[in-house]
Amino acid sequence: PRIPRTVTFYSFKGGVGRTTALTHVAWILAMRGRKVVAVDLDLEAPGLSTAFSLNPLPEFGIVDYFYERSYLPEGLKPNILITKIFGEVTIPDATGRLFIVPAGSLSLDYISKVDDLRATTILDHGETLWSIFSREIQEQLKPDIILVDSRTGINEWGALSLLQAADEAIIFLFPNEQNRQGIDLLLKSLNSFGKLSINFVFSPVPDLSDTGMAKVTKLWRLLREVIEGEIDQDELSENGDDSDESQSEIAEPLVIPYLQPIALADHYPVTGLLDYYNRIANLIDEETNQIRSQEILTGTDTEQRWKIIESLQFQALNAADPKQDLNLLFQKTANFDKFLDETTCLIRGRKGTGKTALYLLLLKHESKAKQLARGRLDSVTFLSGHGGFQNSRPTRNEFQIINDNLTGNNGTWEAFWRAYLILRLFQENSLKLPDKGGQKTKFEGLREILKGLSRENWQSEHTRALIQLSTDLNLRLVLPDVLDILNKQQFDQNQTLWLLYDDLDEDFPERNGVRQQALTGLFQLIQACDARRLTSIRFKIFLREDIWNRLNFDNKSLLNGRDLFLQWTRIDFLRLALRQAMQSRDFKELVDRSASVENIDNANEETLNRALDFLWGIRRRYSDKSKYVDQWVYERLSDSKYLAFPRSLSALLQGAKEHELTYKEQTSVKYPTDRLLRGTSLEIGLEKASEERCDAIKQEYPELCQFFEALEGVQSLPSREQLEQVWQKSAQEIYPDFDEFANFLSEIGLAKWREKEQRYGFPDIYVYGFKMIRTGTK
Repeated sequence: PRIPRTVTFYSFKGGVGRTTALTHVAWILAMRGRKVVAVDLDLEAPGLSTAFSLNPLPEFGIVDYFYERSYLPEGLKPNILITKIFGEVTIPDATGRLFIVPAGSLSLDYISKVDDLRATTILDHGETLWSIFSREIQEQLKPDIILVDSRTGINEWGALSLLQAADEAIIFLFPNEQNRQGIDLLLKSLNSFGKLSINFVFSPVPDLSDTGMAKVTKLWRLLREVIEGEIDQDELSENGDDSDESQSEIAEPLVIPYLQPIALADHYPVTGLLDYYNRIANLIDEETNQIRSQEILTGTDTEQRWKIIESLQFQALNAADPKQDLNLLFQKTANFDKFLDETTCLIRGRKGTGKTALYLLLLKHESKAKQLARGRLDSVTFLSGHGGFQNSRPTRNEFQIINDNLTGNNGTWEAFWRAYLILRLFQENSLKLPDKGGQKTKFEGLREILKGLSRENWQSEHTRALIQLSTDLNLRLVLPDVLDILNKQQFDQNQTLWLLYDDLDEDFPERNGVRQQALTGLFQLIQACDARRLTSIRFKIFLREDIWNRLNFDNKSLLNGRDLFLQWTRIDFLRLALRQAMQSRDFKELVDRSASVENIDNANEETLNRALDFLWGIRRRYSDKSKYVDQWVYERLSDSKYLAFPRSLSALLQGAKEHELTYKEQTSVKYPTDRLLRGTSLEIGLEKASEERCDAIKQEYPELCQFFEALEGVQSLPSREQLEQVWQKSAQEIYPDFDEFANFLSEIGLAKWREKEQRYGFPDIYVYGFKMIRTGTK
């Protein structure tokens, strides 16, 4: 395949919206920056040119052009030049261009020419009418795409538009048996149609209810059977992909409903209804992008190709690793603006969804955070209330000791967190207590305690001081006043102080309810600060989702609307994948040749995909019915609650890269012409990603390690009885009730009940890492 790609819009019968669809698709492609030529080959019922105003208005049409060349005496040059048979459509704000080649002006002369013309005419020098036209229009306009409006029915002009002209066919049919039989006959009669990329559009569908769509689906499946019986399966193994892969997923049929505004429109396109035709445009755009990728990659010598792959580095972002440059790898997600909301005080999410990355972004890369926030953090300062940013902090053992002392001396965790906050302010030189008059005396006891403490390493004196501040009644009464003073100081300076809390799952022991009591106290402190209207002090608490769900305390509902659940959308994944790939200068130079991305954070899905096409291609396999790679990656890396994990993406891509490099010395194995990483490599990468994710969930729930190990050899779709047997052997002591255990598995995204199959389903992101048995293709 090469550019321009020729796409024929065909229908067995008229009245199915074929020409209407072509006009809208042509408009969409021009708006996307494509140079489009639309040709009217519906010679007996031409209508394409009437949909648009053309400038200039062509003197002739393609019928005149064909007719003159069919009967031109040898040695004479034609008068009807290619420049005389097309006009341009003026589209405001379009970055591309649209040219129309009309059939001709309707007249008796036109009709007689159509009667005399033969599509199969071979001229003296061996060229066909279409090949001459195609060559000359390419020389004149160099289009990206040629769209052909074909004649209806089974005839020589319809066959020309499908066999001679087309690389791809969009076949329109009304969902009835007559149309189905006609298309069925067409497919069986075109022995070489397997070379075409064929897509069906049911149009206009009058009923989009379940009943109406059931009819569409039934007819479509019958047509698919014909196609799959005819297409040579060898095509699936072209371009270096594995021949033992089965035919991929069958795509959904395209459906355009009956649209009254379209039916009644005097002029096209009806811009308010372009969305209905976007899917057709996407199919055409996809092929064009793939060809462009092939042209660029095949123009890259083999040595350079391997050099690019070797230069790719997909580091799993570990925010706690001081060696990693968070500034380069941090990916702003769709959650970021919600996170910046000053009322958001609880940021919850699964392990690996980016809680610590946000925590450290504010503390270690403040300038980057403020740049991403676009002014919303200009008057904000940040302080770690607790977490990995602090070089030295209390450990699990010390928190256990603190808990014992609070219990024995009528202290509270709320008082502890208030005292700990004040101690942190002291350590960072951010606390200025009054030093004159009665106020000085009031805080003298606190001042004396703090004065004797190191501002550096956490020592036993710090722990004793916290216990004293949390249990001494007189000191406890003074501490809220300290926060009042801090709030006023911040307000007077037009500043807001954000207090950040992380690692609360790791640093607090769960046994004896210590974690439950400690976290309850922290949220009670937030509520107390709200009650005192400390609006210049804001809390940001990063907490694991399942821990939050198990917390019970009074007025927990007051945090509704002030929490944020971290999750990664598909476009977030695309941005992260491209950001990591673009760390390679060689890959960036490759992308910049045709799909440059100025700002990854602001790029839309189409722009991101166009750049990532070079990395992993457009579809999983070389079939237009196969799943898109970006969808496959996101779905395979999602758990049973449809949550995806950024570290898993990095692991998949790094694993895919390493496997791809194993082909370097296998000269007998073709490499793909349109991507760097073939489908097989991505599948191996998925296994690596699953191993990484399984390690993460083992760290998250160490008490379930025996259960995780017992999953080896278990079906990925076990029955209730099979899963219950595993539970009895490995988890019954921890969760005595099976239904409660199964609900917990669902809550953490490890498995969920599938009503249709009457089985539990484990997602791929856990199946391979736990060595479960999976059936079917990846």
